[in-house]
Amino acid sequence: MMGKMRKLAVSTLCLMMISGGTLLYAAAGKMDISVYVNNVLQKQPGLSSEGEAYLPLDQLPENMHAILSYDESAGTVRIYKPNVNTVLLDDQGKIFGKVRSGANSTFYALVQVDHLKTDISDLKITITDPSGKTETVDNQQITEKKENFWFKSAAFTSNYTDKGNYTIQVYLKDTAAKKWFIVSELQISTI
Repeated sequence: MMGKMRKLAVSTLCLMMISGGTLLYAAAGKMDISVYVNNVLQKQPGLSSEGEAYLPLDQLPENMHAILSYDESAGTVRIYKPNVNTVLLDDQGKIFGKVRSGANSTFYALVQVDHLKTDISDLKITITDPSGKTETVDNQQITEKKENFWFKSAAFTSNYTDKGNYTIQVYLKDTAAKKWFIVSELQISTI
């Protein structure tokens, strides 16, 4: 019996040393906290420890319209928050944001980007209808490496059969991370 207890104690001690003491730390005052962004509960909870809140890294870029570059080998996380403004123009060049339900309408997305501190390879614009169906408005490779640029999409025609909001999202693809990140979002309302 004493030998089994000794083996268990040594095994537990080794496990704690290998894991860097995380078993002890996990028991010492950490608790899950609910994370809300724009009043929407996020999938992953945050952690609270000793009066500090720690948020899950993976859900920050989408919620903050930022680009995330995580290099595990170097132990670095870089978050880039470019200023991205999007405006929709109808086929007459007028600002577009509302449409009659059931109507066909053509628009262009005019995207202005500045304060871009990382290299991107592509820009993509999508539209999602109220039922959740997503279509690509435009998808272009970005060859010039600039901190500031303007982008005008190709003309896109849609039939707004569903009543509700149609969401336009602008994505940038980070060259290092090789992932798409939402950097701007707006809605077309049906009336």
